[in-house]
Amino acid sequence: MGRVHDILTSPSLPLVVCTFLRTSGTVGIMKTIGIYLEDINKSLGTTSTDLGIALGLLNAFCHLPAPFLAALYRHHSTRRLLLISGTCLPPIGVALTSMATSNAQMENYNLLFSLGLTGYGAGMVLLPLLAEFLRQAYGWRGGLLIISALMAHIIPVGMAIKLELDESSTQRNGFQSVPSSPKGEECNTSTSQDITDENRDDNGIFRRITNSLRQSDLYVDPIFILVYGVTLASHIVWSGWHSFLVPHALQRGISVRNTIIITFSAAIGNALSRVAVGSLTNSLVKPVDLFLFATILDIAALLCNVYFVNYYAMLVTTCISSVAIAGKAVLSQLIVRDRASSQKYDVAFAVDQFFIGFGMILGGYLSGKESPTT
Repeated sequence: MGRVHDILTSPSLPLVVCTFLRTSGTVGIMKTIGIYLEDINKSLGTTSTDLGIALGLLNAFCHLPAPFLAALYRHHSTRRLLLISGTCLPPIGVALTSMATSNAQMENYNLLFSLGLTGYGAGMVLLPLLAEFLRQAYGWRGGLLIISALMAHIIPVGMAIKLELDESSTQRNGFQSVPSSPKGEECNTSTSQDITDENRDDNGIFRRITNSLRQSDLYVDPIFILVYGVTLASHIVWSGWHSFLVPHALQRGISVRNTIIITFSAAIGNALSRVAVGSLTNSLVKPVDLFLFATILDIAALLCNVYFVNYYAMLVTTCISSVAIAGKAVLSQLIVRDRASSQKYDVAFAVDQFFIGFGMILGGYLSGKESPTT
């Protein structure tokens, strides 16, 4: 009970809840689009390739701007603005989708991080159920509009997150007071530093990004190139698998009810995998070893899914694939965190997010191009 009380009273709780709500909408809305796929294609004249690209971009835009956000994050005055605006964008994006008119238009870091990401599994099953219910009453446009309103619950949670300004981060941003200096000299130092900061801002955000990359661990540890390559490949599979799991099941003649049961199976595997990864890597297993095991498991499950078209076989292989894919998604970021130095982790994480976004674009495009669903 004491540990539960510590978690509930922890200042990290709003961040964990916010992460959970964000991730529940991320995969959930992809499954929702799968439910509405046929209706959207008929209404807008889209193809599966178009929807594949759209679903890839849906997640890519969450990750591709990471280098820009990392540069802005260094300025503490913009952090709360970035946080609040970030929580507003998902529901606004879903609401705008419903208005489309035509085809032309720590310590326990591993555990807490994984707990927040279990929202992927919850959204994977809850939103498709809601989507099917809303389609019968309101159609796909009304369904997306209502879901966007429900996703807006992330906004007040995001506003509740407190950001602390610590001394080390202040020094990394290029300013620190001179304790031994008189008050007047310290003011002069602050003024000259402000002028220097303004001149540095005039150089543009692209130069700051370039300098951050040059000073990052990428040039010190070449293993990062391999890590980012693996991240790119795994998220190509991630995006394609999530985007077309529902259409693939429907194409095989599986009913909507049984398809939702399949997504429920995937959701269970997704949530359990993330919690297991957080618990195991917190003290027992290295993320790299677990990533290799998850990769082998994923390959085996995907091959079985190709050759066995039975509903019950697909139920099992989908759960196993979800376990492997969700585990790799968490582990790739934990590997980056373990290898990066604490002072340069933000840059390494931002580059990792960029490759995730690029992989999602390719995954959505390739899976949509190869899918025969129209």
